[in-house]
Amino acid sequence: MPSTSQDRRVAFYVGGFEAVGGIEAFLFDLLTNMPADGVDRSMLVWAKDLPEFRIIERAGTKVFRTPLRSGCRFGLPDQLLFTRHGRRLRDVDRIVFAKIPPPPILARIERLARSHSPKPTEMVFVTPYRPREMWPDAMPDNIRRSFDRFLVQSSAFVDDLREMGFTGAIDILPYIPPSPAANPVDRARDGPFRLGFLGRFVPQKNLFYLLDLVNALGADALELHLFGGGDEDEALREKASRMGLPATFHGVVPRELVAEAIDSCDAFINPSISEGQCLVALEVLSRGRAFLASAVGAIPEILGKGRLGALVPLDDAVGAAAVLGDFVEEWRAGGWRAADIASDYASAYPRGEIISNYEKLL
Repeated sequence: MPSTSQDRRVAFYVGGFEAVGGIEAFLFDLLTNMPADGVDRSMLVWAKDLPEFRIIERAGTKVFRTPLRSGCRFGLPDQLLFTRHGRRLRDVDRIVFAKIPPPPILARIERLARSHSPKPTEMVFVTPYRPREMWPDAMPDNIRRSFDRFLVQSSAFVDDLREMGFTGAIDILPYIPPSPAANPVDRARDGPFRLGFLGRFVPQKNLFYLLDLVNALGADALELHLFGGGDEDEALREKASRMGLPATFHGVVPRELVAEAIDSCDAFINPSISEGQCLVALEVLSRGRAFLASAVGAIPEILGKGRLGALVPLDDAVGAAAVLGDFVEEWRAGGWRAADIASDYASAYPRGEIISNYEKLL
């Protein structure tokens, strides 16, 4: 729909966009679910030419992309993106950041925002991780100065930002949750317990610790199914084989097959050392599967909204194995039913209301 003089103009500065990633999934859900009427939306990315971009454009958001993905250490992809498409940020009412660009690029964008007339462009940052996990020492001065508003997913994130000296506006709003399964189905409980992991194979996800945890529980206690890929793929396969673990590596799951992958397991686990909202948690819960995870990011708040899963300790594989072992015993006794989990999830995350709140804020 062509923009009019009355349309709000909102630009999403994303930077790197990968086919697999929580913040990318959030942006896809956001931009394909919000009505296009009355808002002129654009998105700036450096990425491969992904099919998701066509879907986003059909939903009403213009995508401006550059293909350079190498040279991140020197900020080259963001430099090229800003050089080619930065002019798209000159006349917008709001710039929403899902990732923070290198300081020189952020400074240039801030100058554009502050010089906008008749009033400055609002700079908004959607947190991908808990602030104190992003900035364990202190929030950088340029971040505190540049952003007018933070959009966070947990009240704990608000506390972090205030302790770090941020005085601007803060809104608490979860990522857009998947719709709950209409008829969640339990797998048969007389076969092997299938424990799943869904996500990237990167150091942040702490997957070598997951293998230690399963090993501490005992190789015959369950089957481990890993859906995803990344830099640690080969090393994880080698360690699992060397330890004799019943681990199956399924590779990266296409978006349309995520629900099927979740349904194929009895519960999911994420021993990550750092998280934000953890969209995977919502995807898993929406299918009626429990989520076991470390107490990082918004996970404690998510799991505190009902009987949805359990927290597992970090750096204590034996203790984490005990938590998992107790969970499996309860599951075999008939607990953790899919319908109950999906119902608690639906009550905690009313999808229509959350989308409506995003429309008001962005």
